[in-house]
Amino acid sequence: MVRAGGFDGPTRRLQASIQGTVIAREAPDYELWRQSMIWQYRKFRRYPDLIVQAESEDDVVAAINFARDNGMKITTRSGGHSWSGCFLRDSGVLVDLSRLQNIEVDTSRNVARVGAGVLGRGLNEELARHGLAFPTAHCGMVPVSGYLLGGGLGWNSTAWGGMSVFNVVGIEAVTVEGEKIFASQNKNPDLFWAARGGGPGLFFTVTAFHLQCHPLPASIITDSYFFHYAELDEVVALMEEVGPGINPNVEMLTVVVPTIPELAKQCEGSECDRVVVLAATAFGESEADSKAMLAPIASHRAASKSLKVIKARPTPFEVLYQDNEGPFPQRRARADNIYTNRASDTVPVISKYMKQSPSDGNTPVILWRGDLSFPDAAYSSTGQFYLAGYAQWNLAENDQPNQQWLRNFYDEMQEFASGHYINEFDRETRSAQTSACFAPANWAKLGRLRERYDPDGVYHDFLRL
Repeated sequence: MVRAGGFDGPTRRLQASIQGTVIAREAPDYELWRQSMIWQYRKFRRYPDLIVQAESEDDVVAAINFARDNGMKITTRSGGHSWSGCFLRDSGVLVDLSRLQNIEVDTSRNVARVGAGVLGRGLNEELARHGLAFPTAHCGMVPVSGYLLGGGLGWNSTAWGGMSVFNVVGIEAVTVEGEKIFASQNKNPDLFWAARGGGPGLFFTVTAFHLQCHPLPASIITDSYFFHYAELDEVVALMEEVGPGINPNVEMLTVVVPTIPELAKQCEGSECDRVVVLAATAFGESEADSKAMLAPIASHRAASKSLKVIKARPTPFEVLYQDNEGPFPQRRARADNIYTNRASDTVPVISKYMKQSPSDGNTPVILWRGDLSFPDAAYSSTGQFYLAGYAQWNLAENDQPNQQWLRNFYDEMQEFASGHYINEFDRETRSAQTSACFAPANWAKLGRLRERYDPDGVYHDFLRL
């Protein structure tokens, strides 16, 4: 066993054998490196023995072989955009894939080979040069790897695969034995099955994805409706009534945010500090096509109750990224979620907890998903609506009240849950409930595959606190 934190002989040999960087626990700059692995300001008190920042797939092979041969566990990280910091574990080796940034586009098949460290923004910028697009995460700074491995709930994903991971047609990976493999529906199908939704519980390291891309829509426009907070139930009813008939190329999302002075002046009564925003984005073949897709929302009776409307705003991917990154600055943060078929029933719970919110950054989001079915894969959660809660605050002294607020909020939401999205599941306070992010049979199969392909448990399992 390599001495924890010791930059001893084996560790020096690892550094000499790779192009990347090895940071040992006792290195003077270890804590700077460790904290830089995490995107938000909660820095999680978990400390790997080594951080290996890989520059190539060969570096990944060397790091995995080193960990296995020295009795150390492995976790991997592509960009650190995990609400619970699940890649940070005590002891073992953290393999950082963020430098694997290559993008290659095969325009004859509209397939892109994408390194694990590529950000969503960078991917769609490159694809646009070829007239293509991909359903990346809503924030452009989110890397593709962890996002896809957990399922990928992203832009226009309802129309483009249902979940983004179902656009993955192949992966390049390194097994626990240090073997480079390719997996697809027809080659290493067990590993391909696990990679499409197994998320932070995988037992191999994905270094690149082969992605089926889509023609870049000629017109991406957004209609935004601003409502008094008291109209939340009407807005959710609109989504329930319009959703089943809406074109799948429309993404319909409602968010509760602090109001702005312009709208506060129009508000009468209580609860004027928050506003409900319904944003509907159409991914169309022309502006006329996009406008036609959005028309059912505009004609619904609830739309007439809005305080303000912004119609047909051009929102190419970069604008969509900026719009979504603004409400989620780098603060201290947690998240939790449910899928549900009973959105209206959740409104009283949302209202109760928004009144109790200890931070003005605490934000509920309601996303229409529809009735979707998926190919057989590890990913297996469904529901007509996705309801996420994002807790955001500034000071460490406020960690406990915000954590407890989110926990209580989603304790009450469980009654309405049909499933959960693992990428935004509160894996700190709900780690014992991780199986709820999968259909029972899929959870059991994932466990069997782990036992088969990593019998010695070299890879850390799902975070358990």
